[in-house]
Amino acid sequence: MSDVWWGKESRVGTGRLKRRSQPLPPLPVLAPATRQDAGNEVRARVQSFTPEWTNLRPTDAGVALTQLFGEQMEPVLERLNRLPDKTFVEFLNIAGIRPLPASPAAALLEFEISDTAPQSVFLSKGFQVGAQPAEGPDDLVIFETERDLVAAPVKIVELHRQENNLFQSLDPGATTVGGFLPFGSRPEPGRALFIGLAGEVAPAPRISLGIRVAAPPGAPPPLAVGGVAPLPVTYAPQLEWSVLDGTAFVPAEISFDETGGLTHSGVVELRLPPQWRVGRPRGLTGKPLRWLRLAIVSGTFSESPALSAIKPNMVPAIAARTLFNEALEPLPQSKNRQMTLSRKPILPDSLLIEIDEGGFATASGPEVDLPTAVATANGEGAKQAKTKQWLQVDDLSIYGPEAEVYSLDPLAGVVTFGDGVHGALVPRGFRNVRAKTYRVGGGRAGAVPAEAISTLLSSAPFITKVTNPWPATGGVNSETSDQALLRGPQEIRARSRAVTIADYALLARQAQGALVARAHAVAGLHPAFPGRPIPGVVGIFVVPPDRNEGPPTPDEDSLRAVATYLSRNAAPAGVEVVAAAARFHRVKIEAVITIRSGADAAGTVRDALQALEVYLHPLTGGEDGSGWPFGGPLRYQALVRRLTRVAGVSAVPTLNIIADGSRFLSCHDFIPEPHALLWSEVHQVIVQQRRESR
Repeated sequence: MSDVWWGKESRVGTGRLKRRSQPLPPLPVLAPATRQDAGNEVRARVQSFTPEWTNLRPTDAGVALTQLFGEQMEPVLERLNRLPDKTFVEFLNIAGIRPLPASPAAALLEFEISDTAPQSVFLSKGFQVGAQPAEGPDDLVIFETERDLVAAPVKIVELHRQENNLFQSLDPGATTVGGFLPFGSRPEPGRALFIGLAGEVAPAPRISLGIRVAAPPGAPPPLAVGGVAPLPVTYAPQLEWSVLDGTAFVPAEISFDETGGLTHSGVVELRLPPQWRVGRPRGLTGKPLRWLRLAIVSGTFSESPALSAIKPNMVPAIAARTLFNEALEPLPQSKNRQMTLSRKPILPDSLLIEIDEGGFATASGPEVDLPTAVATANGEGAKQAKTKQWLQVDDLSIYGPEAEVYSLDPLAGVVTFGDGVHGALVPRGFRNVRAKTYRVGGGRAGAVPAEAISTLLSSAPFITKVTNPWPATGGVNSETSDQALLRGPQEIRARSRAVTIADYALLARQAQGALVARAHAVAGLHPAFPGRPIPGVVGIFVVPPDRNEGPPTPDEDSLRAVATYLSRNAAPAGVEVVAAAARFHRVKIEAVITIRSGADAAGTVRDALQALEVYLHPLTGGEDGSGWPFGGPLRYQALVRRLTRVAGVSAVPTLNIIADGSRFLSCHDFIPEPHALLWSEVHQVIVQQRRESR
């Protein structure tokens, strides 16, 4: 059946929501839609309109005509009943709800510089490196660095732990599961980690170190961003970085520290002193090297940190590509209100648009970085065009006729300007609207494994190697229309700001570099201090997509991305956002069922086991199929009802719940911990043999 009734929205490629491919929430039925219903309606009117028609046998021509009418009316009535669905879709389109664009994967890149380099090599932000995609087409995935990097021609060749003036050698290349303890089992003031760097040239003026904190078995620890209220915890120890200049230690200033004092993985950048000579710490013998020291000045760790790796010349990067100075192309019949960009999908916050308002055009194509247009008149010199940067907004309707604003559809690459009532009109001119810069990319193609990012696309001298020591994280494909329709009503309520606690869970899915399938937010709960309400804190439990590797547990990078995004873009000032992995109870169901006569026993057992798996799943379970509710109780009666819905099952005489190894009495419910989810172990379903009647 064709989609003519839906009309325009099924053909326009501007990121609009389309009709649902599958029914989501139940919608009202406006009229019975079967051919039998249409025929019954006709026959019910026979007595009133044609009382002389008394022959209603199947052989009568009128009966045949009624059946034909019912067959023709059935598709019309079906389309009539889709009117509420169409109205819902159009309402969300008017409200500006669009599918979320793909989010880019994130990775830490390690650069290796040749020993022959006369000095450290400066790599500007946006340096491009390629990798074979994790999925999709064979084109290279482009990663761009997120910061400037000063890459030094050095290698870490020695690591030593100092305890009470005694040194213990550590293996800098070790990759043990538990990692090594940089300060020993009892981290106290005076203990230090010494890092020996080999290289002919002293690094300057900065050096970047990538530090990987060894994660304990299970879920990573909670990660907090923002907040001003003190937590009920002892003060973190004060750490000091310094360099050994010959025989004396000189402090090294910290430019930024993503590790939070060795509490989680990240990059540390240090500003180095003007002079850094080789030497050897007192008490160590061997070849002179350049030494970094990380020492505990005061305080102590509640638990000794464990590191799995320390690597120089590391910088964060995302799977995206930046384009410069592209003239936008107006859409036909749009009266200069809508214009398109050449590449898509676009990262929403990356577009900067400038408009030449002085009449001089800047006609340039993508990826060409040209200066502002100038014109020379009658040989009297150059006159610079007047350019102004306009502001990207989500909704033009709230702005007046003088506001220089525009909106972006990132999936379609369409930019919409004002109409002179809501937003200013674009000044007249030829190719006078240009994208100063924007970024494209995202999707699962960037979720590459370790050592996959190795192809240099930008150029810089003395680079011998680049790679990602650890797998890229994040990378989510564009949202489908069905997913956007489910999210739409909640998005209208939130409007990109966390007003209620439920808004945090909704907005967590938009964090770049994070894999988030579900999220659950709780006010006043710090996951590191359960059972102790803390004002000014929002705890958010993150569940990534299921990869068939046990309970879906987010990695540390996803938690950092969620906490950072919500703290900077959604939470009110002063609120601390703490992202954590969800807690899981392992559940096993033991059930005895009776089957109907003639039913296939093996197939019925298989269907019953599948029904239990789906019902208890954290992403597809629950009564509505949207995932088991956080902290939702497991009811005995609900399990029995679920099994009796399986074709072939007539009764469930026995059912037991086993949670975390503990068996609950028959007919009893299981109440999980607050905000916890369930994970299915191997269930057991047994068919009860029928007793033969005598």
